[in-house]
Order: sequence, then C-alpha cells, then structure tokens
Amino acid sequence: MGNEDVIKITITFGPPADRDAFARHYVDVHAPLVLALPGLRGYEYGPALTNFDGTPPDAFWVVALTFDSEGAMREAFASPAGQKTVDDMPNFITGPMTSVVSEILSRP
Repeated sequence: MGNEDVIKITITFGPPADRDAFARHYVDVHAPLVLALPGLRGYEYGPALTNFDGTPPDAFWVVALTFDSEGAMREAFASPAGQKTVDDMPNFITGPMTSVVSEILSRP
C-alpha cells in the first residue's frame, strides 16, 4: 500500500488485581500520556465484553493505537512522551499483557 500503510498495535490486558483501580488509573493518568505520543493517528480503549459466542473474554481491557508506519510507531515510543507512557505501565498493570503489531490492509 506504499504511503498509505497504517500500523496498529493492539494491546490486551488480563484481569488486574483491582479492576476499578486499573480502569481509574488508565483513564485518568495513562490515556493522557498515550494521547501525547507524537505521530499517533488513532487511539481506542475500553473493557472487554462477552465474546460473540457468549463465552467470557480472555482479556479485561483492550487498547488499539494506530500510526502512519512502523517507523512512526517506534519513534513515538522512543520519544520522551513514549518513555513516560512506558514508565507508567507498572503503576497499573498487575495481570498479564499481550501486544500485537499489525499492518492494516483494509479500511472503510
């Protein structure tokens, strides 16, 4: 897709020790740090819901960030704002976390 490449990082957080404290810290402290990332093109977050088939979700919280390129994503996290974002993570993550970086090939 050349210059139209979009990169997404999707992060899932497993159940934390204190769900309310996690959500409160994420919304009040961490989200503003993420929003300060240079080159951030899109940002979504929220609690995981029951799966389509009715089973409970594997995750507690899901986050998606989009950038113009993989390089832009890496530069964002290497920046001072990115370091602040990474440094805050131990302040609220008490359960498992996974992330996947993907190229978005189709958009509406």
